[in-house]
Amino acid sequence: MNNKLLSFLEEIKAQGNMSKAAQALFVTQPYISRVIKNAEDNFGVKLINRSSHPLQLTYAGERLLDFLQEESQLQANLDREMTHLSQFKYGHLTIASNEAVSNDVYEPVLLKFYEKYPEVHAQIISISSSEAEQRLTAGSLDFFLGDPIRNHKVQYVPVTHIPLALIIPSSSVLYQPDQTFVDFSKLDLSKLVDESFISIPRNNAYHRLVASFLHNQGASVEYSIEVPDISLVASLALNNLGVAVIPESYISKKNPYELKSLNIARIPVNMLTAEFGISYIKSKLTAEPVDDLVNIISDIFKEANPS
Repeated sequence: MNNKLLSFLEEIKAQGNMSKAAQALFVTQPYISRVIKNAEDNFGVKLINRSSHPLQLTYAGERLLDFLQEESQLQANLDREMTHLSQFKYGHLTIASNEAVSNDVYEPVLLKFYEKYPEVHAQIISISSSEAEQRLTAGSLDFFLGDPIRNHKVQYVPVTHIPLALIIPSSSVLYQPDQTFVDFSKLDLSKLVDESFISIPRNNAYHRLVASFLHNQGASVEYSIEVPDISLVASLALNNLGVAVIPESYISKKNPYELKSLNIARIPVNMLTAEFGISYIKSKLTAEPVDDLVNIISDIFKEANPS
């Protein structure tokens, strides 16, 4: 019942509406109401302020949600560590990255890591930073490479800053014919008004970073194309589909003939970069391997980019 109550309270808080919460969880609205009412009778407090629109949790509801989330995390940690103890000397590590991390980053990291820890079972996945934060705090993820995660339950180590570039299609008012690379300092971004902009989801830290930068530059773009990851943003932008801000690494992978009919403006690093780092949860079981993994990744990035 606690798991159901937890998911119901989380969804009601997120949706602000009982019916929408029920739809999101694929249950009926009367069922959610009954579970919430039983819990209120059991604890003798109101968990939801039903007079507010949208619905809000009461203080008691917020406190109960906090306790249930902590209980869920403790249970997940227990289950995971028992599995570790039964199968591996150092256990299992789930390592995730966002889309800015290419596969060639993992090769030197894993080669060095497995020289010392051949007993570790590792799973490598690709997820967004928002999903990574949820999974880290829930105990189903050990390690994340990507955007900074600011959460008191998560340890974060900055590694580097990723240079970014503005991609300008031939349809843009800023487009300069017969040029590929243009000087960013000579561009007037305030001329970007209602132009089609390619973006990742708005709840992503990278999207918020870029949106804030464009706003400060006086640009008013239309976020008309939203895709799941940065690699797809880069692919579409480099195929002249719309304006976008992408990591420079995606440009270097292209042949020059593939960059025709668009402009690329490298954004000065003192104006905008994407911070890149390591976020992780360290348990007693995996403390030593995780510490070494942090050091290996930091060293490899310093070797690749001493500045």
